[in-house]
Amino acid sequence: MDRVIVTGANGFIGKTLVKALLGKGYHVVALDIRFDDILTNDSRVTCVNVLNKNVFELKKEIPVNDYKSFFHLAWAGTSGPARADYEMQLNNVKLTCDYIKLCSEIGCKRVVYASSINEMETYEYLQSDNIEPSGGYIYGTGKLAAHLMGETVAKLNGIEFIPVIITNIYGVGEKSARMIYTAINKLIHKEHCSFTAGYQTYDFIYITDAINSIIAVAEKGNAFNRYYIGSGDPKPLREFLLEMRDIVDPDAEIGLGDIPFKGVDISYDQFDLKKVERDTGYKNEITFTEGIRMTADYIRGEV
Repeated sequence: MDRVIVTGANGFIGKTLVKALLGKGYHVVALDIRFDDILTNDSRVTCVNVLNKNVFELKKEIPVNDYKSFFHLAWAGTSGPARADYEMQLNNVKLTCDYIKLCSEIGCKRVVYASSINEMETYEYLQSDNIEPSGGYIYGTGKLAAHLMGETVAKLNGIEFIPVIITNIYGVGEKSARMIYTAINKLIHKEHCSFTAGYQTYDFIYITDAINSIIAVAEKGNAFNRYYIGSGDPKPLREFLLEMRDIVDPDAEIGLGDIPFKGVDISYDQFDLKKVERDTGYKNEITFTEGIRMTADYIRGEV
């Protein structure tokens, strides 16, 4: 049985990734600060609690083996005020580099790093004038630094590094402060939703398509190549929001323009939107319409 390692294994994305990996016959070493029963009760999952532990102490708990991939999802402060916590974000950068060094000691030769579209927004902000920085740029800077430092550390230690540039993941099982979950939850509860005017370009991808793309890249992707994980059809945010409104509550009025847009509109032309499909053969299966319907049904069931 092939073995892999997943950090952040108990989160929304992490648990979905672990489930998909188990379905493909992998044994998973799961790293997180706590674990739900769905992970601890599965004999195919080895749970390693990393709370208050130095990364290199984990070598005692992770047996040396021929691991196929190391999926680095763990990242503190991905939403809310914590995105602006520079100490937390800097610690995330160090943690990424330490995990890559650990890989060289336990027999794992390939790291899949969960990059973020926020990296690109931060990079484009640095090239722009007359734009006010927001706390989110601290998060974006951390992701960008971890990407660049981690890739270099990997190269210096003989590790294959693959960044997967993740756009906005949503879907059944999520409970967070992120846009889609929050907006659908408000629409269901007849609460007003406020947004920017929504002319900036966005993209979304349903959770299972994102996970299947990431696994495909781990298995078949080329090292030191970046892979865009999204629908492949980015468009103005307002088009997504209006479609979401029409599906969840067609009679609702959403506040497009309530919030001023002070960021940068990134160009998606810089990404090879079809690279996952070309290099791995995987094609997305869930449309935005289908994904929103399933997510809304899930949230209604939670009410």
